[in-house]
Amino acid sequence: MRAVKTLGLILVGLVAGVLLAPNTAQAAINYFDTTKTVNGNGSAYCGSGWKVTGGGPTSLPSDRFGSATSDEYKLTGSYPSGGNSWRATATHTSGYYSSYSGWHFSNSSYSPFVYAICTR
Repeated sequence: MRAVKTLGLILVGLVAGVLLAPNTAQAAINYFDTTKTVNGNGSAYCGSGWKVTGGGPTSLPSDRFGSATSDEYKLTGSYPSGGNSWRATATHTSGYYSSYSGWHFSNSSYSPFVYAICTR
């Protein structure tokens, strides 16, 4: 009895899969017709008629700490901007060591490489 019930459930699943497959395939085609990924340095712009649905920066450069120099990168923001672009900001702190006066550090802005997922 249990085997018959299991076989029946498998058959129902197969029939449902065959009947729903055309809709699933069409949904995938529609997704790729109406979705694109763009990228840029600091911001990624989807273009006119497109809306941003997600995005973010790629990896920042590796931090480096030596006995006489250092470099450190920190992500300070990642967010949608204006409805059709994604923006990311970061800082770069570099330092050097002087035997006379110790460590000296300076900060500057850094524009990470960004991607955006866009849809119509």
